[in-house]
Amino acid sequence: MSDRRVWTHVRLTIHPDGGVARFRVHGTPVPDPRFLVGTIDLAALENGGSLVSCSDAFYGSAGRLILPGRARNMGEGWENARRRDDGHDWALFRLAGAGVVRHVELDTSYFLGNAPGWVRLAGCSVSSSDDVEDAAWFDLVPRVRSQPDTRHRFLVPEDRPVTHVRLDVYPDGGMARLRVWGELS
Repeated sequence: MSDRRVWTHVRLTIHPDGGVARFRVHGTPVPDPRFLVGTIDLAALENGGSLVSCSDAFYGSAGRLILPGRARNMGEGWENARRRDDGHDWALFRLAGAGVVRHVELDTSYFLGNAPGWVRLAGCSVSSSDDVEDAAWFDLVPRVRSQPDTRHRFLVPEDRPVTHVRLDVYPDGGMARLRVWGELS
């Protein structure tokens, strides 16, 4: 049986004194639904978005793309290893909930010599992350040339709700942030 209690705070008390090297609280973050109204970043970690999987985590997790705020340096983004084949790298995200995407930001800030040459963002709507492989994917941002050290912003004319997005970078390259702005449906 699953424990479904929600906690907002935890406290560690040490008696009589001492030190703590690490303190971790395991669980699933649940955003406050009162803040999930209007246009929000559907992919943001703080709103309930999460990384499902990615093709390469050699230099760091693609989960950094959905962290709060702007990246302050390359180390706060997703940098993948150089590809030596004909493929490309990708990252798959579950959104906070099903929503209609209005605009997208694909940020290559701080990635000067290793930004992707092209980017693409696709979306799908499925009931669980297990179904994404068989999903009907469609372009939110079709494959487009990207520039280094630039916040790329794109309007999305598509009105279909999506539950997941897939960021494709061609052939590889670093990204600072991914923002998927829209309304929950």
